[in-house]
Amino acid sequence: MSAARRAGVLVAALVAALVTALVTASPASAEVVRPRGALGVSGDLVLTGPGPRNRFAADLTVYLRQRLGLYAAARQLTIDPLFDAGQVTAGIAYRAAAARPKLELVVHADAGAAWPLAPAAGGGVTTYLWPTKLPLAITTGTSAYLVLDGADNTRVVFSLGLGLALAR
Repeated sequence: MSAARRAGVLVAALVAALVTALVTASPASAEVVRPRGALGVSGDLVLTGPGPRNRFAADLTVYLRQRLGLYAAARQLTIDPLFDAGQVTAGIAYRAAAARPKLELVVHADAGAAWPLAPAAGGGVTTYLWPTKLPLAITTGTSAYLVLDGADNTRVVFSLGLGLALAR
């Protein structure tokens, strides 16, 4: 199985786990409802690094505590040709600021691999905006990753994202 297919299977498994957790979770009526996690998809505009510039991303955040959680993402995935380049990372997320129930700012730091097979590490900031009471948020994000791909191809990749997240 190719690396792109393995990454696709991993993302599908993470999506299924988050959807199951969101559906089965029920908040206590006496406490303030706090997000337990988020599953987001977005368009990714890569500002530096290799082309093509328009890509997409999917990320998953699961909170273990009120502010601290785990973060996993498949970022900078090419559309044409599909999954020809991109990266898969995992790390931690920290809810840095919130104006609940409408706005939340989450900082993440993560490490993983970019393909074709190069280590990557970095992080970013994601803003969640809930315009309605539905668990659907509009997201904006910025990220920066160092991709160590040999002496000639090592690069810093900056990207901007705009997307939607199923977040509770």
